[in-house]
Amino acid sequence: MYKSLKIGLALGGGGARGACHIGVLKVLEANGIVPDIVAGTSAGSMIGAMYASHHNAKVVESKYLEHIQSENFNELGFRYIANSEEDESIFSQIMKQIKNQYVLMVSSNRKSIVKNERLAKAAEILFGSKQFSDLKIPLLVTTTDLMSGNSIIYKSGNLIDAVVQSSSIPGFIEPTLKDERMLVDGGVALPTPVTPLIDNCDFIIAVNITRGVDNQPEPSNIVEISTRSRDVSVSHLNSFLLSKANFVIKPKHDNLHWSAFDQTEQFIESGEIAANSSIENLLEELENAINVPLETKKETFWTRIKKRLFS
Repeated sequence: MYKSLKIGLALGGGGARGACHIGVLKVLEANGIVPDIVAGTSAGSMIGAMYASHHNAKVVESKYLEHIQSENFNELGFRYIANSEEDESIFSQIMKQIKNQYVLMVSSNRKSIVKNERLAKAAEILFGSKQFSDLKIPLLVTTTDLMSGNSIIYKSGNLIDAVVQSSSIPGFIEPTLKDERMLVDGGVALPTPVTPLIDNCDFIIAVNITRGVDNQPEPSNIVEISTRSRDVSVSHLNSFLLSKANFVIKPKHDNLHWSAFDQTEQFIESGEIAANSSIENLLEELENAINVPLETKKETFWTRIKKRLFS
């Protein structure tokens, strides 16, 4: 039906909300929708690298859940970040203020809270592949150069370095200094990496897990005001990027903070629910797209299989 189309999958950034991508991948895979190329930003680059490496959504789910419960994950230090989920208990409010004070205290003389070596260790455990050439599906990984303001797109070379750079949340994970560049989270410039796919495929499916600006509590301190200001800017940028996709899947995640890894299983389920509710429309869009004459015939996953079987 759609197998002559080269399908691109854009997996956006969002920290813990990246687990939504796993649920979406499970549903796409169950319906025979196999991406020919994946683009990932931040958490999307991590899940994208896992999928491109293992080419099996259930394996990705199993490895990811195992990692979240591991000591290596605890060493990443997410406990230092204040989660903005509402909790009215006195104890929770006190802890929230302590965490905010800690972030403000260390921000004056440090570039980050966590060294990027810890993230590199986690990446190697999760997808094993060390080079882009080891992957079973082509992958594009985005990062942002804070010095020039430009996006950097990786598609070859050291995979772990690329994913670490793409996932280096500004102010939390140490940036990478390379060739007079300061490389941080790809979501700064491309919260959902749709545009890198435009010239590389015929049909783009985007998974939007970016935090919106609705249904959030009123910011009450410097940290929360800064965070919400950034959320507004990202929301406008992301709307533009998503308009370039052929189809958008938006899992429900209640705008939970990027550090809400205790909600991982719920995020996976939300991804499945969103994909299942969209799948009929997606299949219809793919069927319509297949009937549109393509300027250039691109090699797809299915045409590669046919070559191997019949050549």
